[in-house]
Amino acid sequence: MLTQDDVASLLNIHRTQVSMLRQVGILKAIKTDRNYMFSQETIKDFQHDYAGYDVSNAENARQSYLAVNANHE
Repeated sequence: MLTQDDVASLLNIHRTQVSMLRQVGILKAIKTDRNYMFSQETIKDFQHDYAGYDVSNAENARQSYLAVNANHE
């Protein structure tokens, strides 16, 4: 399991970006006490499913989330 800081480091983004991706629903997490934990599989799925999508802000992330989920149906 990876912490939010671990994920931020792996993806070379700020931890607030990880929070935003979690809040939008793109990154699934497990809440443990006051922290969130992410599986390595979740990160691999994100990298595969969202390749080519713009998730740089909340609005773009929401649109990308909708597009990816529409493709999976």
